[in-house]
Amino acid sequence: MRIIHTLPLALLLSSAMWALPALPITFQDELDSQNSNDVIGNPDYFEIDYLKLTSLSGNTLQVDIRFNYGGGTNLNGFNIAGFAPSLNVGDFFLTTSSNTYAFILNGHDGLATGGLYQITGTQTSRSVLGDPAGVYRPDAPVWAAATGAQLLSTGSQSITTVNGNSTNLLAKLYLPLTASLLNDLNSGFDIYFAAATCGNDEITGTVPASAVPEPGTWMTLGAGLLAIGAYRRKR
Repeated sequence: MRIIHTLPLALLLSSAMWALPALPITFQDELDSQNSNDVIGNPDYFEIDYLKLTSLSGNTLQVDIRFNYGGGTNLNGFNIAGFAPSLNVGDFFLTTSSNTYAFILNGHDGLATGGLYQITGTQTSRSVLGDPAGVYRPDAPVWAAATGAQLLSTGSQSITTVNGNSTNLLAKLYLPLTASLLNDLNSGFDIYFAAATCGNDEITGTVPASAVPEPGTWMTLGAGLLAIGAYRRKR
């Protein structure tokens, strides 16, 4: 009886890189901006319209966020009446079944602006603001925790105003993905973003696991099968 050697094929299949689902994928804010269950306070300062995973070019994922923010295009800290601590822009989170990643829109706690980090924990609105008096969402995760954070790559961002309103912004984020991060994201992931560190408006969404290999994967698989066939004929 002829013995069929399947180990090389098994190894090839296990190492295949899978593609993210077809982009763009858009997540709309779930509730109307004037609904008090969605935005606490003034929506001009913290209101998310949508978050869009726009494209994956090479290894760079583009994320567009249309939102209102009181600190303008420089993402400066800002204050609102009746609320003592200054507010800052939140971080953008990607969470898989195994890991959490954060893209830093504006540097804090030693985490660099434009840094894409693998993190071990997050900071809530309460921990960032020091549990002040006033109306906010104290348990909303708003920032990455610096302890245990590992810098994976450094991206960039472009932030412009919409309709000439200084607090009405479109942020384009460019996240360079490492091979291990891309492979992790292909198992499916959640997205999360809070407009400001009060947590007074936030958006969530889920991207399912990909089911279709990249064209390059098919080519690699085909070449591997040919090599295995040649190996078997030689034996």
